[in-house]
Amino acid sequence: MDAIDKRLLEILADDARCSATDISKEVNLSIPAVNKRIARLRESGIIEKFTVQIDPGKIGRSVQAFIMLVVDQYSKVDELFAFIDKSRNIVSCYAITGEYDYLLRLYARDIEELERVLLALKEKKCVSKSHTMFVLKEHKHTKGPLPT
Repeated sequence: MDAIDKRLLEILADDARCSATDISKEVNLSIPAVNKRIARLRESGIIEKFTVQIDPGKIGRSVQAFIMLVVDQYSKVDELFAFIDKSRNIVSCYAITGEYDYLLRLYARDIEELERVLLALKEKKCVSKSHTMFVLKEHKHTKGPLPT
């Protein structure tokens, strides 16, 4: 990956709909050369997909929370993952180190909807403990690290 590839990633991370024409002007390459580089970045897996970033508050999902879970019955963890995969409220799930085993990020319309998700999580036989933190304000959100 050279400096031009890194710049392509910066441009696309900022606006995935940026045209090859606009990118070509920015990086001083022809449009076909830009398209080839983007295709190569996709084929190599560096670019996983192109997506949109949605403002949760504008679609009625103004409650954001992080839930940490302790799992004590790993033989039943598949039931938990099936619930997480099916839940449209839960947008991220990470295996973590420390006192807790998993960190979930979720959005809800209101506290009542959040409570329903929490109760459903606690019903899973493998979950023995949870801790919920509400997001008051998001100061920074990016889709991932950019190469330096």
